[in-house]
Amino acid sequence: MKKRKKDTLLWKMTHSDTGTVSYVFGSIHLRDERVYFRIDEVKALINKCDVFIAEYPLDDAGSGDVMSALQLPEGKHINSYLPEKKYVKLRKYLYKSFNIDLDRIGFFRPMVIENMITESIFKNDYEFPMDIVLWNYAKNLGKETLGAETTESQVRIMKRFSIKKQLKSLMEIGRNTKRYRKKIKKLISLYCDQNIKELHRKTLKSLGKMKDVLVHKRNIDIVETFAEHSVNSSVFLAVGAGHLLGKKGIIKLLKEKGYKVKPIY
Repeated sequence: MKKRKKDTLLWKMTHSDTGTVSYVFGSIHLRDERVYFRIDEVKALINKCDVFIAEYPLDDAGSGDVMSALQLPEGKHINSYLPEKKYVKLRKYLYKSFNIDLDRIGFFRPMVIENMITESIFKNDYEFPMDIVLWNYAKNLGKETLGAETTESQVRIMKRFSIKKQLKSLMEIGRNTKRYRKKIKKLISLYCDQNIKELHRKTLKSLGKMKDVLVHKRNIDIVETFAEHSVNSSVFLAVGAGHLLGKKGIIKLLKEKGYKVKPIY
């Protein structure tokens, strides 16, 4: 098959003034071994860099503020937002298809439960998802580790979307579990093919009106943090692959800042 022009998750960035070389990698929040096919190459480049930047400081992932933001307000359970019959039906479908028990995890926000469903579709070959694996690797090397965004900004984003809209999305999964499973497997197939153009398109389509808050505006903050630290230091930036391409994507924004951008195949 002929290689498409942008079929790569890994990019080299050279600062226009200082010539400092940095890297951008499209990661994914999964533990399935199939998505780790460039892990050795990525680790070798992290070794060469001074700074490692993730989407936010991943050491805070288990902090009280983050855990609180992941949960429904006022200690509520998801069953308090749905009529009993709808809740029972949703619980039945999710348990049967994904082994996800709403009785046990229903205190989380629906979008968090949706992420759990996605992870349940794939194998857990690694102890941690890829973004955390890379973060821990950089830390163990003694690299400076930073978040492109603050933990506080992540919490604000989490709280911005109404429970009603999140529930609607979760109910749609419950109504057609096979279609959701097929959609997610297609996205992972695109990731493994490094087809980031199509991956970006399908990601934005699935986010609908949330794309500006979850992708476009965040891309600006991510690029600003990268630019701030990559003038005289070599930076390795690992962000979700859906952030890379597009008119408002990280690659284009860095080009506009004058970086010399080169794909690494």
